[in-house]
Amino acid sequence: MKYNYYVEIIDINGHDSFIFRLPKELKVVEIFLNSDIQSEYIANVILDYCKNVQNGISEEEIINGNSCRISIKPDYVQIQDRYAEDNDIVTIETSELMLLIDAFVLEKKKFIASNSAKK
Repeated sequence: MKYNYYVEIIDINGHDSFIFRLPKELKVVEIFLNSDIQSEYIANVILDYCKNVQNGISEEEIINGNSCRISIKPDYVQIQDRYAEDNDIVTIETSELMLLIDAFVLEKKKFIASNSAKK
């Protein structure tokens, strides 16, 4: 994986909240992961779209999520923060985004398991 990440757990009104952090230049990718990937199912749907484009099944896939618009091409993905005033768009390699989605899902599962163990 080309990009480093870390998990930050913050307290919001007495409840732990999971935040997946990326380098500053990938802020829009961070927003996409934390807001638009609400479940492992959604992560798998997006990964399937990436694989379909990489394998030539489709030329491009466009997804409009809660916060971001995602345009998936075989070699790269453009992610746009739909609510940013300066029209933030980040381009990332499709394969790297797929690795980050996998890491996000894994870290989120760990967080959920550790929170369940506390109760």
